[in-house]
Amino acid sequence: MSARNISLAMVSMLAVLVAVGAPADPGQRSQPPRVDRGGLLKVEPIYFDSAAQTGGDFYFWAPGEFAGSGLRIPLHGEPVVLAYGSFDKPRRSFEIPVESGVRTLTVFAGAQRKDRAVLVRPGGAIVAAGEAGVQLQTFTHMTIATIQKPTPGLWRIDFEGAGLFSVSAHVKPSAEASAPSMDDFDFVEMGGRPGHEGWFPIQRELFKGQTITCQLEVSGAVSSVQLALVTGDDRHIATVPMDSSPGDGEHRRGRCPIPSVPFRVAVTGRDQLGQPFRRTTSALYTPH
Repeated sequence: MSARNISLAMVSMLAVLVAVGAPADPGQRSQPPRVDRGGLLKVEPIYFDSAAQTGGDFYFWAPGEFAGSGLRIPLHGEPVVLAYGSFDKPRRSFEIPVESGVRTLTVFAGAQRKDRAVLVRPGGAIVAAGEAGVQLQTFTHMTIATIQKPTPGLWRIDFEGAGLFSVSAHVKPSAEASAPSMDDFDFVEMGGRPGHEGWFPIQRELFKGQTITCQLEVSGAVSSVQLALVTGDDRHIATVPMDSSPGDGEHRRGRCPIPSVPFRVAVTGRDQLGQPFRRTTSALYTPH
């Protein structure tokens, strides 16, 4: 396991504060409350920042927990939600669009202090351990859910806690050619010799306040495709309409305003049955 996918946070003391009046995680093992300053697990910021930059899961292990955890590391598919940051309020909710025919949905939620992490189905039912097709792993600071053949629609994870957090959602899409796929994304500019001009990825830094042509390549039976710029903790910055290139339905271009903060690119749309889909770039873009 590489530092990108798993980080072991070792400390001598740990506090787990239980959220008063909030339902426990379905299937959550009870944890004895232990108190340390602020109730936050100590972590190595360099490893957390590395995960945030690359889109890897950061594992928040309590002291001695990993050895007896029986962890079953989920095999991730295409990234749908990637969010890394600090709780600025006790609760964050993240929508997870799941298109038709998805074979597996994996959701990871971890924090320096996890009070509650609940995965909610499109119809409003809470995912619980023991349900058919559900593998739910709960730890002091993390919840990891793997759902086989998830119902298409808008899923949601409600996450309560404090300190640094990491949330990710991935799908293993349908094997059908009609399944949505984000094949490529680039910031581009015109180039080439006379008579052979074309759009080429830029070979320079991104600067705050610029507006640059961006090119998206998608495949599958998709419609209503839009591009969004989001912060590292998955807050919306801007929506960019994308036009299909003449004679090429897979390439779309738009004009992207470069924000003043690190950002990811998220693509949204509808599949052939009208269900929502979303994909996001793994790496953060950091403008200068």
